[in-house]
Amino acid sequence: MAMHLLQRKSDYFHSGNIDNPKLCHADRSDQISVWNPKFGQGYQQTIPLQDDLSLIIFDDRLHSPLLINQPVHTEASLKFEFQLVGNKPQTSSFTPQIAPASLDMRHGQQRKFRIEVSVGPSALMTYYQRTAEHLSPQALKSCNYFIEISHYGFFGSYASSPQKALDQILHRSSVSPPPMEKITEIICSNPQFLGHRLTTERTMTPAMNRIIHQILGCPYGGRSRRTYLEKKALELVDLKLNQLEQWSAPSYPLRFEELDNIREASKILASQLQAPPSVEQLARRVGLNRFKLNHGFHHIFGTTPFRYLRTCRLELASHLLLTSRETVDMIAYRVGYNNRSRFAAAFRKEFGLNPKTFQIQMSTWDHALRDRQYAS
Repeated sequence: MAMHLLQRKSDYFHSGNIDNPKLCHADRSDQISVWNPKFGQGYQQTIPLQDDLSLIIFDDRLHSPLLINQPVHTEASLKFEFQLVGNKPQTSSFTPQIAPASLDMRHGQQRKFRIEVSVGPSALMTYYQRTAEHLSPQALKSCNYFIEISHYGFFGSYASSPQKALDQILHRSSVSPPPMEKITEIICSNPQFLGHRLTTERTMTPAMNRIIHQILGCPYGGRSRRTYLEKKALELVDLKLNQLEQWSAPSYPLRFEELDNIREASKILASQLQAPPSVEQLARRVGLNRFKLNHGFHHIFGTTPFRYLRTCRLELASHLLLTSRETVDMIAYRVGYNNRSRFAAAFRKEFGLNPKTFQIQMSTWDHALRDRQYAS
């Protein structure tokens, strides 16, 4: 299946009309974008709120897989995302958006309907500190590590602390990022970065669904609408923070030291992708029984050890396919797949296209992609 690379927002989004009947509700202050019909159908509705907060409603379906290159000058933000329909329905997540550039891989022929509360640059530091108070040690470490990697991506060096790194990212003027291969090399040598997004990804609660239903069915207009939606957006953020706080605390039958053992087990899996231990072996290595190991992975990562391992494998594979000259067979073996067909099937399920197709098209676009991502 063919895949398109889109590098400018104007390539795929056009200005839309607030009278679009597919919108649940709209106001003249809203920013409406609609998909270029060449690539898909649907809309993005951005509703500006207070303190550099925005409420964004996405509802679209693409004709074929897309690779969207997010440029280096994209403003930093925090995303509280609530997926209603898509490849991970009924999940919520928290993600810092501060990387120097990123590639967003989108599935084709699949509706994606989600709500996002976005915190912009002027309020980012305040909200990140507030969020950090609710994160588990593992999630906080993952986010801080992401900030450090992003700082390296912007400046080619590490900051003295995550707080300093975030401050410098927010107040940067010009950057000369290192090659993407260098960033991939850092990720490969620090496998604890793999699977980090799972630390904040959880199933949506009934309360979250209730608030989202109220947002989509907002009965007000004008200033009353904005006040109402601000209140509901902040309620969603609070619900997500409360969820993160609940997951950061130990629950029966796990103690704090046993949660540390789970985090050690995740490092072992991420660093031994080619020949990982079995669940029984992993449990013995970290001093737990199989029940507590599985319970702990669900507690911290929201999934099983096997699925955590698969996520790490596919995340590393996508980096290697993008930046290395290794064959698909070599990359499959490097991340722990001895059977190319199984690797291709897993990659296609996760990213929406075959690894060979991805690699060939990325090779074709390589020079243009680098010129755009790393222009100073």
